[in-house]
Amino acid sequence: MFSKTLLAIGVALLPVTFATPIALEERALANYVEEVTIHSSCNTTQRRQLTKALSDTWELVSMAKEYTYTNGANDSLYELYFGDGPITNVIGAFDAVLKSNKDGVLLRCDDIDGNCRLPGWRGHWRGENGTAETVICDASYTDRKSNDQFCAFGYTVAGSSPSYYFGTDLLHRLYHVPQITDGKVEHYADSYDECLDLAKNNATFATLNTHSLQYYANHVFAIEVAQGGESCIGRADVAGAASAPATATSSAALACHTHADGALHCE
Repeated sequence: MFSKTLLAIGVALLPVTFATPIALEERALANYVEEVTIHSSCNTTQRRQLTKALSDTWELVSMAKEYTYTNGANDSLYELYFGDGPITNVIGAFDAVLKSNKDGVLLRCDDIDGNCRLPGWRGHWRGENGTAETVICDASYTDRKSNDQFCAFGYTVAGSSPSYYFGTDLLHRLYHVPQITDGKVEHYADSYDECLDLAKNNATFATLNTHSLQYYANHVFAIEVAQGGESCIGRADVAGAASAPATATSSAALACHTHADGALHCE
């Protein structure tokens, strides 16, 4: 009698146990490209320098991201540039450069828009002419320095252009490309003092400010990798930094580019 009851229950459960599986619709995934493409207009010399500069960008950004993860939002260096702003914004801005889909993102060398002939122009985002494209002008190859030269030639974080190094300059230029950060990283403050003031008075915007992210990445690299000491920071009011004149150290301090609305911006 007991076994007959169990058999009856098992038969009753069969339709549920062996139900027809639900058919899942296949997803159409976009083509994913992790690295920036160098356009065919770049010759071998330009291509080699751009490849090195992009490598410098990944090194710089990776170090800044790791430092932020490790030390958190209560770190004095983080607070200097971002105040009490959300750490997820900063990590996200760095991670976007490293991991965003760069399908179609190009660095060009052909001055297709004719801006490289203008004084002070070392490159520009093409805007509506090519939203995923950036032109690198000849002056970038002569004026920009590599990560191997960090804290040399009188450079200071506080006193020099945030784009003094080629790797940090490309970080800036990639932030202009909409598909890198969905247009969320913008120019809310430019000079070093303005960036520090933004951290104190509008920390959320500081975490999404192009130059704040550049200055912070440079500062982290200067102390963690280049180990340039206090003299490489350049300001007495920066935690742990010695006093030094806040003056530009190179003609690379003048760098012009266009914004999404066509406005000209020169550092």
